[in-house]
Amino acid sequence: MKIRIVAAVCAVVLLCTACGKQTNSSNVTLMEMTNYEHVVSAATLPDKEEEKQLIRDTDGYYVVNDVVYVTSNTLNIRRLPGTDEEVVDTVSYGTALARTGIGENGWDRISYENMPAYISNSHITTLTIHEDRGGDFYSSAMLSVVDTSRQMYSYDSMCEDLTELRKLYGDRMRLNCIGSTKDKRSIFEIVIGNPEKAKKHIFFCAGICGAEYMSTLVCMKQAEYCLCYYDTGNYNGFAYNELCDYVAIHVIPMLNPDGVMISEEHLGCVENTNIISDLKKWYERDSRQGGTSLDMDNYLMFYYANANGVDLRRNFDDQWNQIVTEAEEPSSKDYRGKEPASEPETRALLAQMTGCEPDLVIAYHTTGSKIVCRYGQEEQVLSDALKYAEKLAEVMSYGVENEKTGSAGYGSYEGYCNRVKDIPALGVYLGNGSTPLSLNEFNAIWNACRDSWAVLQIAVINN
Repeated sequence: MKIRIVAAVCAVVLLCTACGKQTNSSNVTLMEMTNYEHVVSAATLPDKEEEKQLIRDTDGYYVVNDVVYVTSNTLNIRRLPGTDEEVVDTVSYGTALARTGIGENGWDRISYENMPAYISNSHITTLTIHEDRGGDFYSSAMLSVVDTSRQMYSYDSMCEDLTELRKLYGDRMRLNCIGSTKDKRSIFEIVIGNPEKAKKHIFFCAGICGAEYMSTLVCMKQAEYCLCYYDTGNYNGFAYNELCDYVAIHVIPMLNPDGVMISEEHLGCVENTNIISDLKKWYERDSRQGGTSLDMDNYLMFYYANANGVDLRRNFDDQWNQIVTEAEEPSSKDYRGKEPASEPETRALLAQMTGCEPDLVIAYHTTGSKIVCRYGQEEQVLSDALKYAEKLAEVMSYGVENEKTGSAGYGSYEGYCNRVKDIPALGVYLGNGSTPLSLNEFNAIWNACRDSWAVLQIAVINN
């Protein structure tokens, strides 16, 4: 990691705008100067517009002339459509085939040895699969921006890293300010790929809880990895740049910067004197009522809420009225707020979805090395979420928990996406130790997560 110098801070200051005020180096703000509107294209193939333009032949196939690639280890080419029909040949992963017709019966037509033949369309993609399927391109030495050697990854560090990533990879990313917190810190969104042209979108959110700042470090490292190898990297033959052209990645690396800084630096990081007064009041009340036996510093070290004492895991309008918790007032965790979406951080996430509805949402938490599907969503949403969870579990070696009942997801971002917006959403719980996670866990988490974005992009494309 390069040594942080004054110039880096100056670069951040030069980018500051009204999304948050710049007053001192402990509360840096940053905003992308160019805003954009999300534009989503339909994702199916053929989509409605394409269906109008494509012509059906007498056999009922949409006539095309394109190349598809095999996505399974082997694929049978058959003389006629159907699993009982004669197998002409068997081809391997990545084989390019000339497609001449798109069927609605699960089978596409190809030209094979100058004769028509048929393949299952559940095992092909129009994305190029390159012969080089390895990860030999990866070198940790190439990732020199996000410093993973420090236990506490702060808001200031994130702002410096965002500035540097934008400087190095500005042609591959966009940086947007989507909101501001009570203590005047900005909430940022990184967009990798072209959101206007992408057919699909995945939203990632980390740093939802103050003490879960390890999730921000992991998310920032993944963003750097994706940007660094955007033009040269691939997963299983799928080029990163082509994946990002098709599935744009939207990342909020630190949704709750006030909570993160309170957990890391306690009262010393807080600029608003009213927040300091509130934190002291909440601690004294919780101590008096038996809610904590810790001293003030340790109470704040395990701080989950935002600067209003609201736990963002409980602030979304999904079964919010059914939340039962001992925290009926602002506290370090579990308080749901006075009403759904009462918090600026919650509203920032909701606003993010107003112009661009994602195809998949991933919320990073700690701890447990597990992938959680909340319950109660429509059958198709649950089916899609479980498919994504299983694909993710394969590469991360995490277990999948499919909640059948219970209130754990009430008021959560994931539950809101699943049940209110009908968007598949997963909670990914990183690491195994107690929160805040020890830095000793980072390498294991990074090894589990490194390829996970590409795996999910491919899964979303193939769904």
